[in-house]
Amino acid sequence: MAPASPRNSTNVRLLRLAVRLAEQAAPRWLEARAFRAWCRPQKRASRWGALAESSRRFTFSGSEELAAWEWNAVGPRPTALLVHGWSGNAGQMSSFVEPLVARGFHVVAVDLPAHGESHGDFTTLVSMADAVVSLGRRLFPEVIIAHSLGATATTLALDAGLSPRRVALLAPPAQMPPYLRHFAEQVGLSATLQARLLARIEALTQRKVDELELARLAPDLGRVEALVVHDEGDDEVPLSAAQDVVQQWPGARLVVTHGLGHHGIRRDAAVVGEVVRFVGGEVAASPRRAA
Repeated sequence: MAPASPRNSTNVRLLRLAVRLAEQAAPRWLEARAFRAWCRPQKRASRWGALAESSRRFTFSGSEELAAWEWNAVGPRPTALLVHGWSGNAGQMSSFVEPLVARGFHVVAVDLPAHGESHGDFTTLVSMADAVVSLGRRLFPEVIIAHSLGATATTLALDAGLSPRRVALLAPPAQMPPYLRHFAEQVGLSATLQARLLARIEALTQRKVDELELARLAPDLGRVEALVVHDEGDDEVPLSAAQDVVQQWPGARLVVTHGLGHHGIRRDAAVVGEVVRFVGGEVAASPRRAA
């Protein structure tokens, strides 16, 4: 949920100095500001290009109003749900639309709460997962393809009872606490303030952070076939996270890519082809745990 690491610039050093001074002078104010920053994703509108002509935009009202787009909705078809990551939007999953439509899927892509064109500017992983559950109960997706923290939200939705046949998880984080520490280090928060920020997050979500870890949930999700794709050079989520998930998820299969990074993985033609073949039932998850 934290943004990417800032460069070691004068502005960053000044920010950290300001944070240290604020923590001494007004710790409660700084705690509130840090909490707000942690829970506020960047909002970027989706760009669909030529896909816009064949899409239908609609809104879905669950706990919050969400913007969504669909393709190939006429007739009884299996549904594929596309789920983006933190500070992303539905359009970031656009590479999957045409290949899925070509295989006969009804495709739905959604802006999660406080992302893209959806309502709000403040959200949590639990709220993102609740949105996936709400959509799932309306759409009954056969398959879900999810990126980054959207993969964690999807796994929480599965733990809550959502039951697609297959999920493809791209660059999934296995654990949450490292991202809080990463965020805190970016802006120079002390260990004391980090602990208070963690307590605020747990109070808001009414869940312990370690209860939200994908690797912890995975052992109970063998009913869903899973493909995990991760790049060895991902500088936001280490490859070891995907390895942990596959190690714990019965029957899951891991595909390791090279040179794509955290975001290129969802645009690469070879990855898209592998994922679409998997969700289409051509490539099964393996009973062997790949590493």
